This record gives sequence, C-alpha cells and structure tokens, in this order.
Amino acid sequence: MVMVPTVSVSQEDSMESGKAIMERQTARRAPASMTQILESLFASINLAKDLTTKCRGRALELTDDEMQIIIQDLDNVIGNICDHLGSIPASALGSNAYTDVADRPNRRSVYDSDMPRLVDFLRGMYHESHEFGGQMFTSLLEVTEYVEPLYDGFFCPLTNEVMTDPVITEGGMTYDRRAIEEHFEKSADSSEPVCCPFTKMPLQSKAVMSNASLKSVIAEWRRRNEAMRIRIARTALSLSTTEAMVLEAIHELKLLAKLRGKNKELMHKIGVTKFLSRLLDNHNAQIRRDALELLCLLVDDEEGKDIIGKTKAIARTIKLLSSNTTDERHAAISFLLELSESQLLLENIGSTAGSILILTTMKINDSDDPTAAEKSRAVLKNLEKCSKNIKYMAESGYLEPLLSHLVEGPEEVQMEMVSYLSELVLEQELTIDVTKSTSEILIKLVCSCNTVVHKAALNVLVQLSSHHPNSKVLIEAGAVLVMIEELFIRKIDDEPVSYKAKAATVLANIVESGIDPDTTVVNKEGHVFSSKYCIYNFIHMLKCFMPDDLNLSIIRLLLALTAFAKPLDVMVSVVRENHRGHAIVELMNSPMQALSIAATRLLITLSAHIGHTIAERLCKTQGQPGRLVKSISHAGHVTERHAASVTLLSRLPHRNISLNLGLVQEGAVPVILNGIDEMQNGATRTSRYAAPYMEGLVGSLVRLTTTLYNPTVLKAAKDYSLASVLTELLTGAAGSGEVQRLAAVGLENLSYQSIKLSQLLPEEDPRPKKKTILKRLMDSRVHGNKASQRHICPVHGGVCSTVTTFCLLEAGSVEGLLGCLENDSPRVAEAALGALCTLLDDRVNVERSVFALAKLDAVRRVLGALRRHRENVVWHKCFCLVEKFLMYGNDRCVREVTGDRTLPTALVSAFHKGDAGAKKAAEGILTRLHKMPDYSATYLSVEI
Repeated sequence: MVMVPTVSVSQEDSMESGKAIMERQTARRAPASMTQILESLFASINLAKDLTTKCRGRALELTDDEMQIIIQDLDNVIGNICDHLGSIPASALGSNAYTDVADRPNRRSVYDSDMPRLVDFLRGMYHESHEFGGQMFTSLLEVTEYVEPLYDGFFCPLTNEVMTDPVITEGGMTYDRRAIEEHFEKSADSSEPVCCPFTKMPLQSKAVMSNASLKSVIAEWRRRNEAMRIRIARTALSLSTTEAMVLEAIHELKLLAKLRGKNKELMHKIGVTKFLSRLLDNHNAQIRRDALELLCLLVDDEEGKDIIGKTKAIARTIKLLSSNTTDERHAAISFLLELSESQLLLENIGSTAGSILILTTMKINDSDDPTAAEKSRAVLKNLEKCSKNIKYMAESGYLEPLLSHLVEGPEEVQMEMVSYLSELVLEQELTIDVTKSTSEILIKLVCSCNTVVHKAALNVLVQLSSHHPNSKVLIEAGAVLVMIEELFIRKIDDEPVSYKAKAATVLANIVESGIDPDTTVVNKEGHVFSSKYCIYNFIHMLKCFMPDDLNLSIIRLLLALTAFAKPLDVMVSVVRENHRGHAIVELMNSPMQALSIAATRLLITLSAHIGHTIAERLCKTQGQPGRLVKSISHAGHVTERHAASVTLLSRLPHRNISLNLGLVQEGAVPVILNGIDEMQNGATRTSRYAAPYMEGLVGSLVRLTTTLYNPTVLKAAKDYSLASVLTELLTGAAGSGEVQRLAAVGLENLSYQSIKLSQLLPEEDPRPKKKTILKRLMDSRVHGNKASQRHICPVHGGVCSTVTTFCLLEAGSVEGLLGCLENDSPRVAEAALGALCTLLDDRVNVERSVFALAKLDAVRRVLGALRRHRENVVWHKCFCLVEKFLMYGNDRCVREVTGDRTLPTALVSAFHKGDAGAKKAAEGILTRLHKMPDYSATYLSVEI
C-alpha cells in the first residue's frame, strides 16, 4: 500500500489545479484531425509532467485530500491519453492492427508468483530523495518496479508475462515464442484458418521472426532488475531486523543465484558470499541451513571458493557436521563437498580442527546416515589430493589413504608418505594391520641410500612390528633378513648406531610375537634365530659403551629367545664358555631404567641354569653387591626395578657363600627387614609390583639361612632374630602363599641348626670343693639366677631360645606351620611339613616332640593335609609324620590316626601310584597297621 504524507497547499496551487482540470476536460473532447489528436496528446503529457513535478517538489507539504485530487487528475490525464491513442485512424498508420491496444486486459505483475516479499524489511523504509519522490514502500514489488519500471511491450499478449524469446508474426504482433507456437499447434486441429490470436486477422503463414531488439531490451531489463533485487536482499541481510526477513532475503538470493552466473558474480562483489559465512553461527537452525544451501550455489566458481577460504565458514561448517538435525547436517556436508572440489581449499579444510575426525566418523557410521556417509567419503577422497591431508587423516586414525599412496604412489610420494608415517608413529601409539605389499615397500625403503628415508622406514617398521599379528607378514616380506643385515653386516660411513638399535628392536618385536626361532631363517646361509651364529653375535654386541637403545633391544631379543628350550640352551652355553655374563651384570647398573630392568630379568632367567656363574660374577664386579643392596631399598614406592633386583637375589643359588657373605657385609639384612616391615604395615602395598617385591625380600632373607655354618652369617641371623621374623610371615596377612612357603623353608633351615646350637647343661662334679662362706654365698646367688633364666627344651634336650638356637617351639612357629597345612597350595603345605619334620628328626627327643605336637592338634591337621593334597611330595612328608605319631604317640594319638577313614585309601593310592619315596613311606605305615608283612623286625602291631 502506498502511504502519501499529508502536506498543505496554497490557494494559488488550488487555482492551478482547477486550471489543469479544465485543460484536461477540454483535451478529452474528441479531436477531428490527426494534427489535433497529436496536439491533444502533447497537452495531456505536459499536464501529467506538471502534476508529477508538483508532487515531487512539495510532497511533504501536501494534505491527504490534496494528494487525492492530484492522483485523480493524473488518472484522468492518463485516461485522456488512452482516448486520443484510440481515436487515431487506421489509415494514418497504414493498418488497423493497433486500434484495440487500449482495450487489452490489465497485465499481472511478474513478482506475484516468483518473487519473495521482504515486507519486514520494507515496512517503514522511507526514501526522501528526489529520485523516489518521498515514497514509503511496503513491499519489494513496489521498490523494484519503481526503480526498474515495466513496459507493456515486455508482456506477451497471450500469457500476460514478460517475454523470454519475443517473436513477430506475419501480422506484425509480438508474442513469446513458446506461447505462439502452442497457439499454432492448437489451431492445427481446427478447420478454420489460422488467425492472429490478438487482432483476429487471418494469417497466411505460421512463420515467426525473432524480435532481436525487444529481446535485447528485455534481457537488459532483467539484468538490471535482478541486480537491484540482489542489492535489496543484501541490504535486508545487513539489517537483519527479524529472522523472517533474513530467511526471505536468502530465499530471494537463492532464486537469483540459480538464474545466471552474473548474479553470483554480483553477490561476490557486494559481499553477500562473505556475509553468509557469518550466518552459519546464527542460533536459528533454518537460517543456518538456508545459508549453507545458498553458499553451495555461490561457491561453484573459484571466486566464491576463494572468498570462503578467507572467512571462518569452513570452521563453522565443520561444527555443523555434528548437528543433531539431519537436514542441517546434510546441508553442511554438501557445502563442504563443493568446497573440496577446489585445490586451494583442500589444506584449509584438512587443517581445520576436528574436520578429518568428524568426516571419518561419518564415513564409518554409514548405517546411521547413508547420505552423509557417502558424501563424507567423497570429501575425504578429494582431500587426499593434498598430501598434508593424508597425514591429518592418519593422525585421526584413518590410515588407508596413507598406506594406499605408500604402495601405489610414485617413488617421491612413497618417500613423503613414509616420512609422514614415521612422524606419526613417533608421536603416538598406533595399531596398524600391515599388508604384504606395504611391508615390501617399507623394506625396499630401508635399503635406500637416502638416510632420511632409511631412518623413516625403520621407525615405521619398529611400530608395525610391535603389533604382533604383523610379524608373520613382515617375515614373509623379508624383514628379518634385512634387519639382521642391518645389525650385523651393514656399515656405512657416518651412519648412526641408532639404526642398528631400531633393527634390533624390530627383531625383538618379531621374536616376542611368538614366532618359532628354530625355523625362522635370518640370512642367506640358512641360519635361524636359535643358531649359535645368531645368539653368539647378539651376546657379543652387548657392551657398556654401546648406546642404551641398542643394548636394550638386544637384551629384549635374548629374553624373548629364552622362552624356547633350544635357544636357551645355546645362550647358556655361550655365556658360560665365553664368560659374557659380566656384560649383562654391568648393564644392570645402567641409568636407563628399562635397560637395567631388562638386564636383571635376563639374569633371573639364566640363574636357573648358570646361577653360580652369575653369582660369582656379581661378587667379582667391583661394588656390585653394594649397588644391588642399594637397588632393593625404596623410598615409599616400589618400582619394577626394585622388584626385579630383589627377585634376582632370591633366585640365585641360595648356598652360594660368596654372595651371601657379601650381602651380609654390605648391610643387606637390615635393608631387607626394613622393606618387609613396610610391606607388612601396608605402606607400599598399592604398587603393582608389591607382591613380587615382598616375595623377593623374603626369598633373599631365606637364602641366608642356608649358609649358617659361616660365623658371619650365623651372627647376623642371631642379631636380627630371623626365627621370629619368619614366624610372623607364616600368617596369611603377611602376603601371598609364596611368602608363607618361603618362610616355612627358612624355618626348616633354622630348625636344623637348633640341634647343633642347643646348649646342654654342664654336669656337676660329685666332689665338692672347699670354698669360703663368702664364695659359697656368691655361687649360690649366681646358680640361682641361672636356674631361673635357663629353660631346658624338651625336644632338643638343652637350653634353647628363639634368638640363639632358632627353636621352633620357643619361637611359636609350630602353630603357624600347622596353619599353613590348611593352605590350598601344595607347595606351601610341603614346606610347612618339611619344617615340622625337623622336630621329629632322629637327633632329637622324638617322643617328647610328638607329645608337644599332639597338644597343638598336629595329628588332625596333618591328616587333613593328606586328604586335601594328592602330590607325591606332600604324601611322603605326611606319611613320615603319621608314622612317627604311630611309633611315639600315646594311645589318644594312635586312636586319632587309626580312626581316620581316609588314611587307608590314601595309603593304598600312594602305594599304587606314588613315587618311590611316597610308596616307601606308605608301605611303612601299612606294615605298622598290619596291612603288610614285616620281615625286618619284630614289633607290637596296632590293628585298626
């Protein structure tokens, strides 16, 4: 609706208006001649000009009534002009073709159907310039038509729409080509002659001729009109007063962008493309989606892509890929696909944070959104054209493009890809399933003379070989032969030794994967991993002055080979024959923790075969026992290194006096006891290495109990009361079952010494010596005190104590040992039975010992262990104790043994299936129970 401002007008203006009306009425009288008609036309046109000039110059001063009068006058003038045109005789024009022009129907606006109305933008938009005459517009229709007016000649008489391809018929009328051709087709079925649809005049021919000049004028009008619509829509976007206005502007721009490429160029030029990138952050999802769709249209040329590359549109689009709305997600991936067609934007897209990761996720989850998955796959394919994007993809876990280019690309690409892959494996842990073709390319690059490529390929092989399933593929591709050559043979000037370390790492990874070293060929001569050739060279490469990485890889390789019997035997032979143990011992002191731990673990494995050799080497290496003692002490946290060091001490031969004496002299006992105390108090139990560390500490302590014949070691055992310490460790709260087993073994060793250490009281002389009164008084006090302090052990027959003689009864160890018999582990039960058997040795008072054990319910617990375990060694020791109970026990003890219902079955099973020791022990009891004949002696039989 047109809003006309109210203004005031003077009396003079009213008179002039009246005069104009009179002139208009006079002019409307029908003229008689052609000259008069033309004069009347010119008069009417001049009146119309005067009226429009008056409105334009004084629009703000006119009132509404006065404006209505002027509008009515203009309407009358226009009607007068039409009358004059209609009165022109046909003879004056040579034809009557145009006599009915004034009577044609009113045309329909071209914007009613195909043009959005930016009402929100245009409402209240006021133009005060002379160009617009102070009008206020309420629709885009009014603004566009006012700036770029339409002419009747643009419209087809048949369709009342602006013509696209105007043509002239034989009668001189202009129609749109499509409309007139359809009219002719309809008329072909009729018997009537073909007539002009507007003039109704018959036509001799259906031929038409293009109206090139009119077509050019219409095309130019369309371009101007579309340009103006673009600028108006751009202004609407800039103002952004309402969301509806923005959506309408975007819709208008989409229509215009589809019409012609020139419109897109104009949108680029006036900033539409750049402005749309900001709308991708709009809170309205519909605006974001429509903006993406419009951008897809605008970036199909390089100029649009270049503009987008300078904005934040790519980052914002990547963000929209994670939208919860399917339409928005599809619009974002479609836009990104369009952008990825430009070589200039590939790196920009790939380097945007999260782009590759989101795209690969969309590609993988194709079942959730097949459309997005398909387009993301296409985007990724385009991004592969930039080599840096291949690296970004690999960093996001999408390795297929990199591996594909590595295998299929030219040599330069292969070198670039292996460099990327090398950087990647150094930055993060990757699990890559390698193919044979990829392995072959990498092995070929390892043999390259280019040191950068050589190093990169080695780095990649190190990572690939760490994934054990790849080992078989690498072996088939020839990786082992190349790595052995790299390690033993290849020597290039200025080539770092670290290359050998990487080759050794690859070999270690392959062997650790579980391949068969007896069949894996390592060179052209047919040597295998388990051959003396390989193992000898591996061991001889271990040197303290070599890089730690190389030493570590070789020790890892040797450790992996020790899992197999044949290479282990060869390794033991090489170490023993060539005295190479010292190199491994020295590597224990490496500041590199991983190397120190690996060397220690290799010595632990070898200690079962050449333990004395290793122990002697430890003792002969200057300062080594002290360093070993120092390495087992910890400050609040138990590490793998602590656990490995103390485990080695516990595994080396216990009876090696040189090592035991060295440990005592280096102060190992207080260090070990301090560690045990901290473990019992729970201060360091949270460490994953707490259990092996505790077991190693107890094992190291137990080893000292095997060499108590040495005065120094014996003194240390007494000074630190080892019997009491080991007794405390018998309880389950002290640690694992292995700790209990070790404590029982240690107590067994100490108990055997009790027989020797128990002191018998001196016999008194029957002939008393003459003493003075004072002397007799003093002697009586001394003997009285000694008698009160000394306690005669019923088992050992002398003075016993926990500290000096390690007596199990005095230390209270028997209760703990009997408790261990209820442990489910046969090894724990065996060790406890072994310690109890020392109390029934022929060198002690067995009768009193059996009595002491019976009081502690030993019979029931021993029989319970016999029921619980079926191992020969447990049977043997249980039967030994049972036989002593039968021989020296009282009636109650004998009844308890003979009344057990499972004993006969156990005896029969042992006699049938047991080893020699168990069978002999079972036979002895069966004989005593009168189940077997006794041919050696006569004794009172006991019947069950």
